[in-house]
Amino acid sequence: MTTFTKPQLKALREAMQKALDEANIEGISITVGNCSYSDGEATFKVKALLEGGKSKEEQDLEEMVRFYALDTDKVASLQGMMVKLVGYKAKAHKRPWIVATSPEGPRYVIDDNTAKRLFGIVSEVS
Repeated sequence: MTTFTKPQLKALREAMQKALDEANIEGISITVGNCSYSDGEATFKVKALLEGGKSKEEQDLEEMVRFYALDTDKVASLQGMMVKLVGYKAKAHKRPWIVATSPEGPRYVIDDNTAKRLFGIVSEVS
């Protein structure tokens, strides 16, 4: 066999993540991400984040909420789920905003208009 199958790649990703979790490197969280492959070669993206550090998505969020006048402390209802803004994907043009039900919960993406409607700061007019 000279080509990978999706089940093989899934098993490989899970084994890599398990091995990194068991390494238990203090103060660093390591995540095995997406995989690209062709025939007999596979490449996995691996991210390491220092404890207390901010990911690129979190850093970009801090910058963009000021530009769009959004409130990251606000909790909003999205299709019956209570969500908060947790990140911003600069390269995602259609739906760059990331929301989550909890810090470790599932993540969803929304567009600019939805973000403004749900998390916009209401300015008082006098």
